[in-house]
Amino acid sequence: MRKRLRSEQGFTMATTALGMFVVSLLVLGTVTAVSGDVHLSRGDLDRKQAYEAAQAGINDYSFHLNADNNYWTRCTAVPNPNAVNQQGSTTRRRPVPGSTGATYAIELIPATGHSSCDTADSVGSMIESSGAMAGSFRIRSTGYSGSTKVSLVATYKRASFLDYMYFTQLETSDPVVYGPDPLTVQGATQQCALTYQQGRYNSAIPNSGGQFCSKIAFISGDTINGPLHTNDALGICGSPTFGRTSADSIEASATSPGWFSICSPSSPTFTGNYVTSAPVLTPPPSNQQLANLTQPSYKFSGQIYITLNGNSMTVTTGSGTVGPIAFPSNGVVYVTNNTCSSSYTPFGTTYPGATGCGNVYVHGNYSGQLTIAAENDVVVDGNLTNSGGGMLGLIANNFVRVYHPCSNGTNGAGALTNLMVDAAILTINHSFIVDNYNCGAQLGTLTVHGAIAQKFRGPVGTYGSANTGYIKNYVYDDRLRYVEPPNFIDPVQSAWVVGRETRG
Repeated sequence: MRKRLRSEQGFTMATTALGMFVVSLLVLGTVTAVSGDVHLSRGDLDRKQAYEAAQAGINDYSFHLNADNNYWTRCTAVPNPNAVNQQGSTTRRRPVPGSTGATYAIELIPATGHSSCDTADSVGSMIESSGAMAGSFRIRSTGYSGSTKVSLVATYKRASFLDYMYFTQLETSDPVVYGPDPLTVQGATQQCALTYQQGRYNSAIPNSGGQFCSKIAFISGDTINGPLHTNDALGICGSPTFGRTSADSIEASATSPGWFSICSPSSPTFTGNYVTSAPVLTPPPSNQQLANLTQPSYKFSGQIYITLNGNSMTVTTGSGTVGPIAFPSNGVVYVTNNTCSSSYTPFGTTYPGATGCGNVYVHGNYSGQLTIAAENDVVVDGNLTNSGGGMLGLIANNFVRVYHPCSNGTNGAGALTNLMVDAAILTINHSFIVDNYNCGAQLGTLTVHGAIAQKFRGPVGTYGSANTGYIKNYVYDDRLRYVEPPNFIDPVQSAWVVGRETRG
């Protein structure tokens, strides 16, 4: 009996059973915890995949915009496959490449006051026309993974010379105005290609007999009716006004204050948003890229004459007249050099000049979309007007010139008074300039409605004891904030870019 009482068999069994019960509870708790972690991990993974899918949608849309700057104007009528929908619909979706089921849908967010993107009025229905977002448009990309979705809103804004009514690389006169001596012009090309802060005015022009690069001032009464950018500093005399409203960006790449005084007192008024140390914008070395994409029947050689009429043009070459012919489908006309060895000077300019050079004379009224580019010069020999909805670009490797016959101080036959130029102008290596700008009686007002981008400032007249040439009236075409002439050249490489990205 005593042995049986000292036996631990029953106690051991009870202890073992209790231990197994505790272990079972622990296992159950562990399984429950692991199951919860599995659900948490799945949800976290879905959120990450949905976010990446939303990013993939923005990347997809950006890719198409980079390939075609006007992709957005087509609304949902873009080539398949696509995931582009009107706002409020996500019916069209695309799978994320390499994904395990994640997809994305893109919605076009219409401009304020509009309900959807409309191809008949893509600008009005998509582009914000006022406020801080003016000139931009938005899309919403929604990514889906499992039961999770994430939405991102991307705001697109163009980077272009055409963001500005007035753009210069250098705020001084073109080297050709220091001629006609070729050695002086060569010296000016060297010295005057420096910015103000690089010491442009610290030394005389080589081979000029002590002449310095010109200081060109914005003076009292001058108003820039639109945004401005210079890679240089602004010369100021008096109190000119820059910008129409705070929405106009006024940018100088020079460090603060971004301007220098040419006379005293000087106190510019910056109505627009004034920025110093702005990024430098540089054109490519030539417009050869336009020559490469021009259709053969719209590529000409030597000196030609173009008259615009609506959506067509008449072209006169050395061998005769062609037309009227429709504007090219890609919107580009290009004129190449034949044999061109002469150097341009604005003094004593005569016509027709060097006919072997790739020069195009142009005038007329247009309603279509066209860019005219020249390996040498573009010469405006009459009014260029827009009859509604049209857009014109003039791009020259050297000069965009205004036709002005003049000799012995007298304007010649065909001199243009109160000239209207409705176009976006870009001169890659030189200036927008008036031929014989220092000769003859004043010609009235030169109105440019569009934009002017040039390497050097080109004179259009003189003022003082004898007024010649034109008074300037330069007005920005606000459409250039979001649309451009066909294949217009951008700084190095520019397209629609995502200016801002937010959850939405």
